[in-house]
Amino acid sequence: MNYSPKLQRFYVAPVLLSLLLAACGGGSSDNANNSSASSAANNTIAEGELTQGMVTGFGSVIVNGVHFDVKNAAIEIDGESLVESDLKIGQIVRITGKVNGDGIHGTATKLEGESQLVGPITSIDLTTNTLVALGQTILITADTFFDDDVTAAQLTVGDIIKVSSYTNAEGNLVATRIDVKNSLANNKFQLTGDIENLNTTALTFTINGTLVDYSKASAPLKATLENGLKVRVIGSFTADTFVAVGNIHVSHLGFKHHDHDKHWDLVTLSGPVTELTNGTSFKIEETVVLITTSTRFDGGNAGNLQTGTQVKVYGELDENRNLVAKKIKLNYKAKISQKGLVDAIDLAAKTFIVNDTVFEVNEDTSFNDRSRAKVRFFDLEDLATGDTIHVRGYKIAATATTAERNVATRVERHNPHAFGDKDWKLEVEGTVDAVGDGTITVAGQVIQVNALTRLEGFTSLENFFAVALGKEVEVKGLTQNGVAIALKIELDD
Repeated sequence: MNYSPKLQRFYVAPVLLSLLLAACGGGSSDNANNSSASSAANNTIAEGELTQGMVTGFGSVIVNGVHFDVKNAAIEIDGESLVESDLKIGQIVRITGKVNGDGIHGTATKLEGESQLVGPITSIDLTTNTLVALGQTILITADTFFDDDVTAAQLTVGDIIKVSSYTNAEGNLVATRIDVKNSLANNKFQLTGDIENLNTTALTFTINGTLVDYSKASAPLKATLENGLKVRVIGSFTADTFVAVGNIHVSHLGFKHHDHDKHWDLVTLSGPVTELTNGTSFKIEETVVLITTSTRFDGGNAGNLQTGTQVKVYGELDENRNLVAKKIKLNYKAKISQKGLVDAIDLAAKTFIVNDTVFEVNEDTSFNDRSRAKVRFFDLEDLATGDTIHVRGYKIAATATTAERNVATRVERHNPHAFGDKDWKLEVEGTVDAVGDGTITVAGQVIQVNALTRLEGFTSLENFFAVALGKEVEVKGLTQNGVAIALKIELDD
């Protein structure tokens, strides 16, 4: 198959920027002139538009719902120059560029990003889904992306992990992506965050509670360090202290303490709400978001904002580098989780069915292919009936004019046997009462047996069918369009 770049629909919320651009001056020459005049008055350099959030797909690079063409963009992650194929879903990046009038396409001139940390796991608690590395507590959620062949259960103490994340109100890192590094030199660990408790005598500061000793760091940035500056440090970690070596880098992420000479027509920032103040302001990471009487809401109102709510903010930076919100979109949390086989797909309606449940796909929906096919530009068009998928989403209640709906936020395709026994919707025990052409009947249930079925105690399908009649068996599997399909059959002791 020729996988040409296509429009994708991914996890970060849709960006109906065509409406916003009119509000922000994108479609008005008067507003554009005012923006230019404002830039000139403040001696700033117009830089187009800026968006910061999670990479949610490819076929272009998709961030905050916009498909950015990056073929001519400078791409840098963790100080390393990369190309588009090096990027991964779940990384937190910021993009400088322009968004087209349709609100869903754009051109990037620069893509920059950083991992929150790179270092060894020192403890794991899968009952609370937490890890500790470099003194930081990392939360694993159902929406954390991993390497294709990695799960949370496979992580072990001592593994070197690279973590992209948001920071919640408790100071924990909510992981958006975790990669496992095979090896890493001890002085190449990395920690990114805001400087706190700066001590220029002891040459120390803290990042999210972890003590950083910068006495061995290179000189250039030492004199300009200040509390609140977001930095990236490289070094080693011993006895609860991160020892920085080489240069201390100003972080690419965040707006508070750099790029003071630049002006963006529109800034888009996504992340969880922290430090909420009476519906008038909150923070996303270190950026203060100001709510005004002109701020519009999508998906709720100011009263619906809560600490931890995932939002997307569109607005402009004021002279204090606070983000004055023109529009705030509240994102729904995924509360539905289904694992099963795809029953049907309707490309025109943008829906699919799994376990007899119809799910809608929109610009919020992320697609991730963890099957052997590993399709990079994966979306609804690549999904096929019979595919094994895990879908997460939310329910929209019925109204007087519309029926109840299920909206998918994340769709992952897996290999047929990727799920554990507890995820299989079909469990039947009993005597094989009949054997048909590729089927058996157990407890009155006709069950398909095929090449995907794992047979314990039998060398082949032919061997199984030859002796199955009358055997006591336990069958586990999934259903598709009401048809039971066995993925595992074993003799019942």
